[in-house]
Amino acid sequence: MKTRILGFIMGMMLTMTTTAALASDVYITQSGASLTANINQDGQTNKFGDSTTDVTLTGDNQTLDIDQVGSTNTIAASVVGATQTLTVNQTGSNNTSTVSVGSNSASGDNSIIQTITGSSNTTTVNVGNSAATDDADVDIVATGDSNTITVNENSTATMLLTDKKVTNITAIGGSNTITSTHTGAADQDTTLHHTGSSSTFAITQGGANDGTVDLTTVGSGHSVTITMDD
Repeated sequence: MKTRILGFIMGMMLTMTTTAALASDVYITQSGASLTANINQDGQTNKFGDSTTDVTLTGDNQTLDIDQVGSTNTIAASVVGATQTLTVNQTGSNNTSTVSVGSNSASGDNSIIQTITGSSNTTTVNVGNSAATDDADVDIVATGDSNTITVNENSTATMLLTDKKVTNITAIGGSNTITSTHTGAADQDTTLHHTGSSSTFAITQGGANDGTVDLTTVGSGHSVTITMDD
């Protein structure tokens, strides 16, 4: 049995919980400032947005907290605005998460915090792929094997000297694939700490401003590629 929840909301507090007995599909279109939303989904094949219909949040000062427990769950969210905090927690296997910031309009001062526990999960974070985005902070902690983590941070706009894009990834487990790509303006910092074996890391940084890479690995059988261009 499945429940499907659709919503259009403006500037409010939203708390939603679904249980393991029901697979739930949640789609939200938010326009306005100062939203606080807490979404809790327990079970299998739950969706918070999907590949064809993102959950869309537009406005400043928004806080979104998503917790999914189970397998084959999906998160697809797109946010536009300033001073936004997105926290995503997924526990289980074969889950998918895609979060896009500044997908169609300028955004700034945004924080994406993600925790992954389990195996064979796929996580993608896109920041500023088609619009100006400054001061973005992406923090991901993953525990488990065969997880795929991809972070793309980009902006073609001219940034202030104080603007910065930061990616911090901590991963524990084997056979993981981690890709971090920073392009465009603003300072770029990437930190990756990994414990495990037989994993693949690809870090790319390119742009006019300063960039740093801090990579620490404990284990054997890794493939590491680091590319830094002006």
